[in-house]
Parts: sequence; C-alpha cells; structure tokens
Amino acid sequence: MYTLRIIEETREDEKSPFEQVIENFELGSSYSIIRKGFSHEFDEIMKEWSGVLSENVIAILKAENGKEFHIIKNNELRNYAYFVMTDSGKTLERL
Repeated sequence: MYTLRIIEETREDEKSPFEQVIENFELGSSYSIIRKGFSHEFDEIMKEWSGVLSENVIAILKAENGKEFHIIKNNELRNYAYFVMTDSGKTLERL
C-alpha cells in the first residue's frame, strides 16, 4: 500500500511567515503519475477540471482507488512537497 504525503506551506504575502499543513492520503497498491508535456492524457484529464488553472499543475497522480491529485508548482506564496510513502513509512518517491 502507498500513501501520498503532501506538505503545504502558505502565507498571505511575501513578508508573512509560512503556515504549514501536512496531509496523508491512501493511494492503494498502485498509482500512476502523468506529467505535463509528456502525455496527451494529461491534457484530457485537465479538461475535466475546468476550474483548475492548468499552468499551475505540473503532474497528476492517479491512485488505485480512483482519486486524482494535482501536483502544483511552487510560487512565492505557496510551497508544496509531495512524497509517495511505503507501508513502513519510507519515502519511495518525491514528486
């Protein structure tokens, strides 16, 4: 079984300190990563997410359980770190 750990740091403006939220999501026993610019599937999936700005999304992680997660590029107000973890808590992959 795999887990997606997302560490999100946000702030109101460039002078404010970052606030951090850590979330974990069960992916199941398999997952797929579709990267922007490497697959037409990325563009097809993004059409379904009309409210999301695709220029901010650099990849999509599809879990075995059907959930999809947008991997978003960092900017001055928002930083993300994405890790796929194993059952034992080890990092398998950093996205």
